[in-house]
Amino acid sequence: MASKQCSSVDFGECFDPRAVGWGREAMRAAFFAYETEELAFRRAEWRESERFLDLNGVWKFAWRPHVEEGPPGFQNDDFDDGAWGGMQVPGNWELNGYGFPIYTNVDYIFHCDPPNIRYRGEDSEYNPTGFYRRIFDIPSFWLEGNYQVFLHLGAVCCTCHAFLNGHSLGFSTDSKLPVEFNVTKYLRSGQNLLALRVLCWGAAAYLEDQDMWWFAGITRDVYLYARPKEHIRDIEVQARSDGKLELQADMACDGSMPRCGALQCTLFHGADRVIDFEMPFLVGQDRAIARQSVALPHAKLWSAEAPYLYKLVVKKNGSPAETEAVCLNVGFRTVEILEGRLLLNGSELTIRGVNRHEHHPTKGHVVDRESMIQDIQMMKENNFNAVRCAHYPNDIMFYELCDEMGLYVVDEANIESHGVDFDWSKTLGNKEEWGEAHLARVQRYVERDKNFPSIIFWSLGNEAGNGINHYSTYAWLKGRDPTRPVQYEHARKEPTWTTHNLETIDKNTDIYCPMYPSHLKLEKYGELYDSDVNALPLIMVEYAHAMGNTLGAFREYWDMIYRYGVLQGGFIWDWVDQGLETQKNGKTIWAFGGDFGAKGTPSDLNFCINGLVQPDRTPSPHLFEAKKVMQPVTFREDIEAGTIEIQNRYDFLSLDHLDFFWQITLNGSVVESGQLQGIQAEAHGSHTINMPKPTIIQEAFGEYHLLVSAYMRETKSCLPKGLEVAWEQWHLLTNAPVPIASISGLEPKIQTEATGLTVVAGELVARLGRRSSEGAGCLTGLAFRGLELLAAPLQPNFWRPPTDNDYGANLHKDCACWRFAGQKAVLLEDLQTVPQPAFVDISGVLAVGGGGAKLAVTYSISSVGVRVAAQWRPFADQGPRPALVGGIGYLRCSNDRHLDVEGKAVQARWRDMGEWQSLTINAAKEPGKQLEHGDKIALQAVTAKTEAELLLHGVVPTPQSAVGLPDGMTGLQVEATGDPQQPCWTLRRANGAGAAYSGDEVSLEAAGKFLGVVDGKVVALDAESSFTKIILDIKDQAAPMRIGFTATLIDGFEDVEWFGRGPHESYLDRHASAKVGLYQGSIAQQTVKYVRPQENGNKFQTRWMALKRKEADPCNMLFIAAKEPSPVLEMQCHRYALSDFDGGEDKPTQRFLHSGELEQRPTTALCIDAIQMGVGGIDSWGNKPLVEHMIGAQQQAEWAFQLIPSKETHDTEWRAHLPQLGGYTASK
Repeated sequence: MASKQCSSVDFGECFDPRAVGWGREAMRAAFFAYETEELAFRRAEWRESERFLDLNGVWKFAWRPHVEEGPPGFQNDDFDDGAWGGMQVPGNWELNGYGFPIYTNVDYIFHCDPPNIRYRGEDSEYNPTGFYRRIFDIPSFWLEGNYQVFLHLGAVCCTCHAFLNGHSLGFSTDSKLPVEFNVTKYLRSGQNLLALRVLCWGAAAYLEDQDMWWFAGITRDVYLYARPKEHIRDIEVQARSDGKLELQADMACDGSMPRCGALQCTLFHGADRVIDFEMPFLVGQDRAIARQSVALPHAKLWSAEAPYLYKLVVKKNGSPAETEAVCLNVGFRTVEILEGRLLLNGSELTIRGVNRHEHHPTKGHVVDRESMIQDIQMMKENNFNAVRCAHYPNDIMFYELCDEMGLYVVDEANIESHGVDFDWSKTLGNKEEWGEAHLARVQRYVERDKNFPSIIFWSLGNEAGNGINHYSTYAWLKGRDPTRPVQYEHARKEPTWTTHNLETIDKNTDIYCPMYPSHLKLEKYGELYDSDVNALPLIMVEYAHAMGNTLGAFREYWDMIYRYGVLQGGFIWDWVDQGLETQKNGKTIWAFGGDFGAKGTPSDLNFCINGLVQPDRTPSPHLFEAKKVMQPVTFREDIEAGTIEIQNRYDFLSLDHLDFFWQITLNGSVVESGQLQGIQAEAHGSHTINMPKPTIIQEAFGEYHLLVSAYMRETKSCLPKGLEVAWEQWHLLTNAPVPIASISGLEPKIQTEATGLTVVAGELVARLGRRSSEGAGCLTGLAFRGLELLAAPLQPNFWRPPTDNDYGANLHKDCACWRFAGQKAVLLEDLQTVPQPAFVDISGVLAVGGGGAKLAVTYSISSVGVRVAAQWRPFADQGPRPALVGGIGYLRCSNDRHLDVEGKAVQARWRDMGEWQSLTINAAKEPGKQLEHGDKIALQAVTAKTEAELLLHGVVPTPQSAVGLPDGMTGLQVEATGDPQQPCWTLRRANGAGAAYSGDEVSLEAAGKFLGVVDGKVVALDAESSFTKIILDIKDQAAPMRIGFTATLIDGFEDVEWFGRGPHESYLDRHASAKVGLYQGSIAQQTVKYVRPQENGNKFQTRWMALKRKEADPCNMLFIAAKEPSPVLEMQCHRYALSDFDGGEDKPTQRFLHSGELEQRPTTALCIDAIQMGVGGIDSWGNKPLVEHMIGAQQQAEWAFQLIPSKETHDTEWRAHLPQLGGYTASK
């Protein structure tokens, strides 16, 4: 029992895992029976039927914060509900004024003690109960004795007791499936009263721990419908790719032969009748079964690419009161797994999928038809062909729309017990008392959804462990529906999965469907099983975790998928950010976990914000990357042969529905274009064409690019005419080197002051900070025609506002030494000045951070502008590396083995500086400062990586005495269970006072105990000895997140134009979707407002950028051009400070935690980078970007750019000056 108030038998069953429901009708296929064939054929709105009564709307409602049986007699007519409020049906309580939204990912919002419920917030008894009352009248003819009347509750969370006119109808669980009650005997003429008692969390909630909001209420339609006493109770349709159509109908009757004799069936092709046939009956106890099998030669087949549907009308004839007709959409297709491949209609499938939660930004889990259509339309237009119903059965409208619009569907049981340990001895999936609940959920959703052709395989649930209950559901499902494969991610022998290693697959899945595998893991599986006909096809159930600024290395995933046939795609996590529209301090925000409820409300913050689209379906930039990488037409060029191979990656369609066009651009402007004729390639085929060649314009310098695009020829399968489906772009050539124009003009004048140098060159004035002054070594001022352009100096920058992936990988801590390193860089010697005839070179060397890194900068100043050339030299290779606060260290113990951490166990087993041996050394000093003798430090280790976070603990002595030590030696056990940020060890160098370096002999002491190794055991000994001698090894320091410069420009810059990748943001590991071109817009538009502000708006491989002011200003443009040796750079511009996007050390304390809170500034922040690390995308809880997308600890960089203030007209003619400005340096 969950509460002292649960005293009745009724409420007791809410907390009994074996009590799944009673009084409810057996589940049947989703369909509506009309009174006429005409209504059925056109699939009329149900409201047009006289046999339908809509009960949606505002109901009388009372809410209680605790478990309560209800106001006495609330289900009766004479109860006074005058003081009750109202509740929209369907509607979530928490979004209609009752309770508050709560979001968690893995952990339950109650203490994990199945089946008991004890809330984890301040009020442990909090478990709301809701009471509904609805008065209605029914059509009088429903009571004339010829009809059975049923109540349909579309979905109720979490448990429901139903009453009609004071009579108990029954009890039900499963928040994502309908429940129906036969209410015939309790109906009366005149007014009827329907009452419901809904409990927020019962035992059933332990199976509904999905990564979503914990909402309660009625979330789908409620209605009554009437059926003749003798009616079609259920229908099952199987339509195969060979044209065979098999039907079975289950008739509700009194056990005698139905009076109609047989069901009349017609299959329609559009409006044309294709086949008419009868279904004769076989009679059994209280029911009759009708079966028939017919063949349709040359049937048009259903696929997501060509979702052809027939209409099947099944009619039971009789008097008007006895007649009913049902219309089902029928798609002929066969799904099978043969020789290690998933096939549809005999063709291998490639799954371009996405996971989708039912989510509406204002209505929560109440999702309307328009929203469903929008989702499917956007998925189709962005090259998705599949969707996984994560992690529960959806509203039937969604499946109907997928049938019609064309999406493959993975349907999934409403089973997730993620918050329970996955160990076989603990998981609910292996507990007998939870068996009925598992089986009922699987049986009921399969029976409801069995006729939707879009559903190509079933799922047993998500993250619910494995064991006897999943074996049972798999066995039942394979017997019930042999026409579809079954998948279950957790069908493995190991309790948990790993990123890089293959699991041992168990017997209860037909597909190997791993979560968040690395590219390496896919390659391992491909190498092992690509030619194995007995292998399971690999389809990633979740991958490319789309949280915040992410989806890095997505192209690399698909390179792997196309390399191995056994890799058949996957489902991105996930479609939509689950944000809720709300107000905060007068501003509209997308709220997430922690934004509601009192202090102590369980929360996983913004972990529900991991979609390709924002809550209102505004695309995030990574959606465009997904579309590009998954495009169903790809292109492979052969430069030497001058050809392009066009590869058709559709599984069924030829390329006849596409028009292909080409264009050649010079510096982003189209100079030639045309249409490619005669492109023909069947599914999985290819067509080779000659590559269009440019006509060289000799007097025009710059880059030529070729773009080939494929567009929809006509509107088809909901894809509009003119939609760009696929494209590829190639750099063709650079028309001659850019001439180096000699700089002319008056000789610059240099003014030397104590704090800086001022250079006057014609109308340009530049200022640089001298040693020991603010901004030393930096460009502190840049004025043109009397207008100062810099509001803050051009400073080195090695930090970015952490992305959600950065936080998950602990990079905000690992790289913390770089946060202010640029601002605090020290000019080693005073600036050196070298005058030239028309310009002056001023150079200096900055020491950056505490590890010996240096940045050499030369400013070449002329009347044209300022050229900035920089050389980055990271930590010096000469001499021992310094030990830094926040850096990675390795402890080589007295047994010549490095200390390693596995889970909480601390050992010293190998001499190796690998992942297990790496320790982050934290101290109460600024990150990046050098450690010294006497510093108190914490040894932080990664102890685990869950499916939601990276677990960090400190290596600490425990209160337990160490065992097995030699005689006379005493000490304590050591474990990785401490606070990773709390220093407890005092660092002492054997050589005494001074800074700590790699190779130093040290000892570590905590409260009189010394870290040491005895007989292979890591212990804290009571006294120093030879066992406590430790060598401190430093392999590499943390690398910066970016290497570049940042500046703040004065008020008045409004617009931007650039030549590079666009129009959306792009990064080192996410730029496949950004074409090289000429783009323009407002500076304000360049900021991508992710739900939680973070690094954004990067422009990868930018050649030049022009920031514009009002045309009348004395200086109306600042032109920034990449220069040799760096012909392309990464650039950004924002009307916000970079700090506005920064969550700091603790994400929940971020100043602007929601993008809706951001306050636009009049100034402009500018970033010019040689390189920025990629955004990553394997997951958001431990994995960094791929090695090739990181900045190496010893990676050097040389780059240059020119800052050119000017006065230009803001038309396209100003670009004619670019060669003189040096703006057309080009590169591939």
